[in-house]
Formats: sequence, C-alpha cells, structure tokens
Amino acid sequence: MKLVVERNNFLKVLQKIQTIIEKKSTMPVLSHTLIETKDGKLDVLATDLELSFKGSCEAKIQTPGQIVVPARALYNIIRSLKEERVELEEDENGWLKITAGKSRFSLVSMPVEEFPVFPDIETINTVSVPPELFRKGLMKTYFSIAKEDVNPTYAGLCLEKIKDSEPKLRFVSTDTFRLTYMEIPFPELEELQFESKIMVPRKAVIEMLKLSDSEKLFVGFDNQAGVIKTENALLYVRLMENKFPQYQSLIPEKCEYKAIINKDELKDILKRIIVIMTEKTKVADFIFSSNCLSIKAENTSIGTAEEEVEIEFVKEDGDKDELKMIFNISLLLDILNALESEVFSFGLNTERLPCVITGEKDIGFKSLIAPVIEKEI
Repeated sequence: MKLVVERNNFLKVLQKIQTIIEKKSTMPVLSHTLIETKDGKLDVLATDLELSFKGSCEAKIQTPGQIVVPARALYNIIRSLKEERVELEEDENGWLKITAGKSRFSLVSMPVEEFPVFPDIETINTVSVPPELFRKGLMKTYFSIAKEDVNPTYAGLCLEKIKDSEPKLRFVSTDTFRLTYMEIPFPELEELQFESKIMVPRKAVIEMLKLSDSEKLFVGFDNQAGVIKTENALLYVRLMENKFPQYQSLIPEKCEYKAIINKDELKDILKRIIVIMTEKTKVADFIFSSNCLSIKAENTSIGTAEEEVEIEFVKEDGDKDELKMIFNISLLLDILNALESEVFSFGLNTERLPCVITGEKDIGFKSLIAPVIEKEI
C-alpha cells in the first residue's frame, strides 16, 4: 500500500474513531484501526464490536492495500505533523511508514485477517432525514440517559414510532430521576424496520450526535441494529436487548400548580448557587408563591445561598398559596439547557408525582423531573 493524503482530511477521520476504539479490551485488535484503499479513497475503520465505524477521505492512491495499526498512536502522530501532505506506505516488514517533510515514523502492524469484518448493512433500509431535526431529537434527550455504571438497564435512548395523523419519531430517555422526550415529524416512519420501540446504547448516541452535524444524513433501524450514514462516514450500531420501560403512565395528565418562569434568569441563579454545592449534594429548596420563587441552599462545610426570581404562580387544582419543593439543581440545569423558549412552564404536583417542564417554542418536547423527598437527601 502506498498513498498521499491531505493531513487535515485524514486527521478529521481519525478524530472520529478515538471514542470508539477500545483501550482496555482483552482483544488488542480493538485498539487498532484498519486502513484500506477503495474506489480511489482512503477508508478508516474502527470497532468495539457493538459499534462499527467507517470514515473516508480523498487520497492519491499509488499502490492499493490494507493495513492494521494502533489507532491512538496514528492519530497522535498525524495531529503532531505540520506538513499539509502525508505519505503512507507499507514497508518490507509489513509496518506502516509515515512520511511528512523531514518527519519519519513507522508503526507496527497486526494481521489484517484479525480485524473484525464490518457488519453487513445491506438488509437495513435507510431514509434521508433533515440533519438539524434529527440532531434536535438527540440533543434534547441524550443528557437524561442513565450512565452504564449506574443503571445499565436504562443506559440507552428509546426510539419509538408514533403513528398519529402526522407520523412522528419520538426520542425518550430516563435516568429514573428525570424522563425526557422529544418528537420530530417523520413522514417515512414505516421505512424504519423495527416494530414499535428500540433502544440505542448511550455510547452510540454520542457517536450519532457527531454525525448529525453533516449536510446530508441517512438513518435506518431494524429490531437488532441501526445505520447512520453521511457523505463520508458510516456508523453501524448494535441495539440493546432490554426494553424501555412503560413510561406513559408516569406522565401526569394535569398538574396541581403551574409556575411560569424566565429560563435565563433561573439558569443564572442556579449556576451561582451550585458553586457552594458538593459532588454528592446538589439539592436546594424551591419555595413557590404568588409572584416569587425563592431558592435556598446550604452546605455545612462552605456556607449558604439564597436568591429570588419573579414568576407567575397559578393554582390549577391545588389549594396552597405557597408550595415548597426540593430539586436537584444540577439535573434541573440540564433540562433548562435543552430549552429554546425564553419562558417555560413548570407544572408542579404535591403527591409525589413528577413535575413537568415545557416551553412554547419547544414543540414536541417534554421533560419530567422528580422532586427530592427530604428523607432521601
């Protein structure tokens, strides 16, 4: 194999595989990348067996071929180079020789046959999706996906078919403290080959987000796998086997109280208050009254904080003139960061029901957050 490639183009592809390659796997080949020439282009492949990625860039191919080399080392070398063009060549020992100006590197290789075969994607239909719309569905829900080491059962994003008069694709996530969903119009809903719901692993969602900033985006899912394609990249995702919980019954039909709040004003307050919080304790008292929300927090080792913001407080079905609740301000900030509306509605309930956050400009979006019970603190 011998070729010349633009450094910046090559680097962009190598950047995309760094979060996919396995660093602590018992299979050394999973920390490597397969480089191959195909159809006048340079392909870069990486996999952790759950995710498989293929990125491409233009190159001047002199001798076609394949080689498997350490992915992290290759990335660091290319990133450190200053020359615009880089020459890659397999030497007589089977190593990858990298030349750029006066710089010379050689990377040891592994047998190509040890690298996992890229999954067959021919049976999965893909449809064109507006990238900004698909990205919005991911951005407004990925933050409340449970972490794998905390709750592996919910460590994924649910994609659900909503077969209304206008077909929609619903993105749903939960970490058991919050539940967030976002619906986007999806006319080609029936082209997606899964039955009603699937779960995409958390790690895959992050990779999907990276691809969703492309000019063109194609997606496809069946009951076992998913495919996301752009002009120069292809991501294969093995779906989770576990089922997303039946969450619809958790959504209150209506709320006892409603507070109308300026989003940016509340965000600024929470960012100031969180300064005195610890990693383990990030809760504060929220006291709602007719025209004011008072927020109070205490950290016995640092100090206290108290701030107020003007609100509109409406009693829908409740009978209290003042309502005190406790929220985790870090979790609440995540939700506020996902809102586009300047003013949002905070639906409140007293009977241990979740509270509901919506915004007029956030069409299709809803987030539930559970108040903290005092004995849980």
